[in-house]
Amino acid sequence: MEKYLSLFPLDIVLFPEMILPLHIFEERYREMIGECILEKAPFGILYAHNESIEEIGCVAEISKVLKKYNDGRMDILTLGVQRFQVVYLDNERSYLRGVIEPYVDSEAAPLPSEEEARQVLQLYQEAFGLLNKGESEAINLASPYQGFSFKVASVLNLNNALKQQILVERSEKTRVETLLHHLEELVPRLKHAEQSARRARSNGNLMKNSNRTFES
Repeated sequence: MEKYLSLFPLDIVLFPEMILPLHIFEERYREMIGECILEKAPFGILYAHNESIEEIGCVAEISKVLKKYNDGRMDILTLGVQRFQVVYLDNERSYLRGVIEPYVDSEAAPLPSEEEARQVLQLYQEAFGLLNKGESEAINLASPYQGFSFKVASVLNLNNALKQQILVERSEKTRVETLLHHLEELVPRLKHAEQSARRARSNGNLMKNSNRTFES
């Protein structure tokens, strides 16, 4: 007997091991999540855009119900588990369901080198610091580096098209190379923006001092 997975199309890309809070408000998805909670069952998140739904997604487990509202809405905390591919969709319920199969990396795909992984981690931490006023973000770098790319991609502010590209890729090495290329372009832009902002603040302080001198 075929096993169906409840599906939640969203303008979001979920990665394995990614924590995702969700506010459930549509009646059909309140029904779906309610059944998942009752049956302790996972559901699948698929990236939806331009009236289309991607066929590669990520299974989500409900780790906690944060809040239930009187009108039936709820806030939940979910955790990405593993990737899947939709074999076919079923529209008989008020919400989508689908028969799925696991979607895993190619056995022949090489893993990234330690140097590549460290480059990505270093550039990511640099970007995070520039965006968050010097703060740092801890990401565990442990060999083998399988799934390392998902951890980085889940916390980077990437556009959804690039996130989906990373989710669909079946080579960890290629995913890391994609992130490295993105970060090598992003970090110089962030540095330039930070330098421009610093100069603007400096010029503003000079103008204030000049005005005080003139007034005296």
